[in-house]
Formats: sequence, structure tokens, C-alpha cells
Amino acid sequence: MQDREKHLLHRDVQDALELIGGRWRGAIMASLCGSPKRFLALKTDLKPITSRILIKELRYLEQNKLITVERSTSAANAVLYAHSEHGSSCGPIILQLRDWAVKHRVIMLESIKGN
Repeated sequence: MQDREKHLLHRDVQDALELIGGRWRGAIMASLCGSPKRFLALKTDLKPITSRILIKELRYLEQNKLITVERSTSAANAVLYAHSEHGSSCGPIILQLRDWAVKHRVIMLESIKGN
């Protein structure tokens, strides 16, 4: 791999991790994999996240076109969060990350038991 290709690889991976990395963004995206959710359902899924942090992260994900926010006209505070079309393309990646994390956890637990 040439230097330019390495640089682009590093940049692209870093950009992707910035979007869904951190403590809550990946968890929010994973929570929305099953179906759209209202704010309180997300908050329940993501205990112990605070409302303030959840709002901040939801805004970030919306600004980056990973989720959509559907505000109901019938109820004042009825808001539904869902993957955008673009965000739903992260679904397989999130599931692969989960599978990798489970395998990694088993490996780490086995190494602890072995010591």
C-alpha cells in the first residue's frame, strides 16, 4: 500500500469512528437498529445516559444524516427517531462490531481464567 492510500485509509477509518464512536453514538445507532424509537424508549435502552447528553448526541447524529427526527403534528412532544436511509447502511457494521465484541470478550475472559 502506498503512502497516499495509507493516509486515506487512516483518515476514512478515523472519520467513521468519529461518527459512531464514543460512549453513546454507537449505542444509539445500535438501539435504533430494531425499529424507530421515541426519546424515552432510547433513554431507557441507554441507561444511565442523561437527557442532556442524549439530546446532544441525537442532534449530532441528525446533523450528520445518520438519523431522522419525525415530529408529530398531533401530539406536542411526540418525536420519533430512526435511522436515515444513509444511517441504516451502518446496521450491518454495527452488528459486525457486536459480533466482534462478543468474541473479544470471550478471548479476554479466557485469558483472565488462564492466568
